[in-house]
Amino acid sequence: MRFSLGHAAVALALLLMLGGGALASSGGPPESNAGGDATVGYGCTCHGAGAPTAGIPSTEVVVSISGVPHSYDNGTAYDFTIKVQHSSNTDGGFLLSSGGVGTFSWADDLDIRPADGSGEPTSATSTSANISHSSSASPAEWTFTWTAPAADEGAVTFWLAGNSVDGGGANDDSDHWNMLSFVVNEPGATDAQSEEGLSTRVISVGDYDSLFVSEEDPEQLERERQAELADGVFWTGNTLYFSSLLALIVGAVFQREILERKRGEGPPWLPKELAYPQGLRRGLTSILFFLLGLYWISNDEPAYMTGPAIFVGFWAAYGVYRTARATQQQPTEPEIA
Repeated sequence: MRFSLGHAAVALALLLMLGGGALASSGGPPESNAGGDATVGYGCTCHGAGAPTAGIPSTEVVVSISGVPHSYDNGTAYDFTIKVQHSSNTDGGFLLSSGGVGTFSWADDLDIRPADGSGEPTSATSTSANISHSSSASPAEWTFTWTAPAADEGAVTFWLAGNSVDGGGANDDSDHWNMLSFVVNEPGATDAQSEEGLSTRVISVGDYDSLFVSEEDPEQLERERQAELADGVFWTGNTLYFSSLLALIVGAVFQREILERKRGEGPPWLPKELAYPQGLRRGLTSILFFLLGLYWISNDEPAYMTGPAIFVGFWAAYGVYRTARATQQQPTEPEIA
């Protein structure tokens, strides 16, 4: 069995087939919208596509952030909580900017990342750049820390955009978004509220009444049910298909090994001068894909990437074993000739 370009092409095809179903998932909004403006300052032009109000913020979405101080103390850490609420949508995401002032940090098990376009790894747990969700959350709520700058840099302006989606995987007219901005004053600044002992505040935008008085749309509920059903069928089908395929491949390999040993057969004889470079190529390929798979696992990459990488690593390692066995075979007359 030779680990050739054909095998590599099959592995690549598996990667692409497995990856197709995951491309629609949200890993955070882009830094700029379709108009070329900063998303966090000018809003989203993709979600709500097809609606008359596409690209326009909706008061049906309540975006709030709590734990915000009136003024910051140098080097002090403040815990912020962002919430995105809607009467019918439960999934959501966000994009937050402090203009590069101070540092955001969060626990590594939270769905938060440096924003797309920041140039920082998605696995980072702190940044001075913008931050966003790494995958949509339900309920749409995130808690993290903002550490004020070590020196007085004047008043800090924050921009926050929140997106509420139906979880259907498409940026259709069931998705809505809203945005706000606020200022944290420089050290020593005071106002009436902070003088009254209110050290932090909640800042929000949107119509809270719409969260409670809106009637559930039967068509929307049916769309959500159909989307959930389709998603379940898709992922269950993928899981069963590729699990069965893997089981068949492994079973066929074991069956061949058993039959070869029972009959006293094996792979065709291979002279050592050819076996050494072949074994080296397969060994290096095995190590490369094992390391790639482990790297992806450590960065919490999805199974459609890590699974095929680990499989190709094992397949190449099996090729090394077959090469070693080929050198132990006795050459036949045609092979000697």
